[in-house]
Amino acid sequence: MKQNYDLMMQEELKTLVGRPKLLLHVCCGPCSSNVIKELSEYFDITIFYSNSNIYPESEYVRRRDELLTFIPQFNEKENQSITVVEDDYDLRSYTQKLAPLKDTGEKGERCHLCYEMRMKKAFAYAKENDFDYWTTVLSVSPHKISRWINEIGESLMCDHPKFLHSDFKKRNGYLKSVQTADAYHMYRQSYCGCVYSYQESLERQKDNQE
Repeated sequence: MKQNYDLMMQEELKTLVGRPKLLLHVCCGPCSSNVIKELSEYFDITIFYSNSNIYPESEYVRRRDELLTFIPQFNEKENQSITVVEDDYDLRSYTQKLAPLKDTGEKGERCHLCYEMRMKKAFAYAKENDFDYWTTVLSVSPHKISRWINEIGESLMCDHPKFLHSDFKKRNGYLKSVQTADAYHMYRQSYCGCVYSYQESLERQKDNQE
């Protein structure tokens, strides 16, 4: 039976006592914008920016800086104290690991491995730093497979920190993220991140121009 991961999250939120500490893996400012807004009602959030998949480095820096600009603005407007932790950037290593799967395309095995590598890093950081919960914003995108994301989280499941199931695209989550990003005048990228998705994006642009 198909799991309703959004419902699972809503049920978990009902059980919370106080404001648990949540480590939130974030891929960029726009995708995270509405997720942060909704989860900040329940958790003390620390953002984990771990995205060595992003090509080229200038794009990685642009997305990071956009996030770092957004968070202080959000904190001031919403009376929050969210902080950002940046993981080491290691594009070469990530690209080498993804290379054998480069031709599997978006929503293929390449993407599954990419989710898994970043989520394992988020889990390790959450565990080492005594967070109560951890999760990722990746499921907000209609181009991401929420079942894979949640299965990876479940494979790392333990009592502490707990994985927060989610499907952030539900309940118009993706549309709300677009609207929030526009309200904060954020840069929105045209491809997912890795060099292969970048090349595929260029091919799509070329096809659309013909």
